[in-house]
Amino acid sequence: MAEERHREKQAEIEKNKIRIIAPGGGRKPAMSAKEGVCLCLVYLRQKPIFKILGLLFDISKTKANDAFNYWVDILRDILPASQIEEVSTDSQKYQ
Repeated sequence: MAEERHREKQAEIEKNKIRIIAPGGGRKPAMSAKEGVCLCLVYLRQKPIFKILGLLFDISKTKANDAFNYWVDILRDILPASQIEEVSTDSQKYQ
């Protein structure tokens, strides 16, 4: 589900982007979708500093921070934070 949401988000970004470089050109992503989800989950579970997280995933601390913030938004969209939040957003389903 996270990879599907990632593709949707990237399509939205591409639709609004003004291109200078042809599609497919430029730098390739530093990490795959699976690595991004893993990075986010490792941070949420262990709470290391981003410098350590960057060393674990072989990226800079800035890219680790950016990747975490990107993937936490995606995970937040597809996973409820708690059952209370889930009930409050879809109350008709639980009545």
